[in-house]
Amino acid sequence: MSTWDAAPKNSELLWSHLIDLASKMRVESYGEVAAAIGAHEGRTIAPVSLTRPLGFIRDEICLARGYPLINALVVNADSWRPGDCFLPAGVSFGRAKDVLWRASVAAVFAYPWDSVHID
Repeated sequence: MSTWDAAPKNSELLWSHLIDLASKMRVESYGEVAAAIGAHEGRTIAPVSLTRPLGFIRDEICLARGYPLINALVVNADSWRPGDCFLPAGVSFGRAKDVLWRASVAAVFAYPWDSVHID
């Protein structure tokens, strides 16, 4: 059974997009990511629909396998910071959240994602 079989809709496509962002050392807003995925599928998707796939990628791919939190590359267009779901449930860093986010983005950019294969 594939990892993606139990994943929320758009998770695999979102993963591919995040890998592409990491290779380009880019951060994008929820709206930009939703538009890119929607364009690939030939439909419009709401940015809010990324919440479950991003959480799945965070928990079931990154945390479960020891990868940097690639979900850190998706941010709010106004604040240019990640949403409340950037960190797993029950984890809080208070005012240090911004420092953790910046470190996470740097780790994602430095990671050799081309060596990662999720089946």
